[in-house]
Amino acid sequence: MLSFKKHVLVCTNEKPLHCGEKGGLQLLEAFRQEVKNRNLQSEIYATKTGCTSQHHCGPTVIIYPDGVWYKEVTTADVPEIIESHLLGGKIVARLYNKEIGLKK
Repeated sequence: MLSFKKHVLVCTNEKPLHCGEKGGLQLLEAFRQEVKNRNLQSEIYATKTGCTSQHHCGPTVIIYPDGVWYKEVTTADVPEIIESHLLGGKIVARLYNKEIGLKK
């Protein structure tokens, strides 16, 4: 059984005005490619998820098990999220959705 340190969930809901239409599918592929480029496949797993009810501020990315939700993420943000949050443990403040997530 595979075990990952971090799970990246990218909303890819394809309804009009939802995350998929706003670039969610491209975002998922960007995460997967960046993880592969950095040879982190055994540590970070990126998958799609259905609607997170945050389409007003999508594309949405959720980092598990941290319970951190990011909003309005673009493919250009992927390296920073990987470097800062997934590897460095520091939330990317400008993308952090303070309105939702797990209570710590």
